[in-house]
Amino acid sequence: MAAKLTAQTADREIVLLLPGMSFNASIFPDFDLTTIAPDFNELALGRDGGAASDGRMEVYRRLLDDFLAGEPAWATGRRIVVGHSFGGMLALDWLLTHGGKGIGRIDGLLLIATTAGRMFDVARLRLGALGGRERRLPLKHLMPIWNLKLVTRAVKRFTSGGSLAARRVDFSSLVDRSDLALDLAGWRNTDWRAMRSYRIAMRGFDVRDRLGDIRVPSIVLHGTEDRLFPLAVARELAGRLPQAELRVVPGAAHGLPLTHGSEVQRALRDLSAT
Repeated sequence: MAAKLTAQTADREIVLLLPGMSFNASIFPDFDLTTIAPDFNELALGRDGGAASDGRMEVYRRLLDDFLAGEPAWATGRRIVVGHSFGGMLALDWLLTHGGKGIGRIDGLLLIATTAGRMFDVARLRLGALGGRERRLPLKHLMPIWNLKLVTRAVKRFTSGGSLAARRVDFSSLVDRSDLALDLAGWRNTDWRAMRSYRIAMRGFDVRDRLGDIRVPSIVLHGTEDRLFPLAVARELAGRLPQAELRVVPGAAHGLPLTHGSEVQRALRDLSAT
């Protein structure tokens, strides 16, 4: 089931959910806490559905600020941020920009299947394992082609029955929760302009050398079968965060929040208890 808003708990914690770029909050399990989540298609395209942003990460920081400014609950109680994939990258960039103050003050951070480094450099598509060793395909040289307008539009049409617009998907209702099935559903869920804009924003992203400034209790969750980011990426992320714990989830892939929701719930409970 999708994460729900529980007004009765507003005086305790408020949880900001930042899903991966092609997902929405329905990829997360239920939490017995107040949760808020922006619509990423709206963040990318604007409330009027107009032209996509220019893809700079700072655009998303400002849009996230605007979203939170319109959420009264964010001004009260303890704040925890949960970021998955692109959502985790945005969370790190946003937190470092605010220096842990004002609208960017938080009390806990849960990062799932994400990276603090250059996404196109560290991403390796998992092809499988042979002889006890993973076989992965680097994506660095493929992404410039993948991000061409013509290519993005063509893939969007192919995966979405000819539509270029977003058609909201309830990820919690999916029977097939493999990474491939989630990728295809993500394309249906995302406007082609938004998909391209997210990828361009990630192109220059790298905050690894600044992670020491994030001094809040943090948990990094990563699956052993993640088809996008090798486990070494999570180890580096957790190792650079001063108060982070790395939790490796056996058998989990990139869609960990949906397939292993109990691990996400447990991590959030542990952060709430700190």
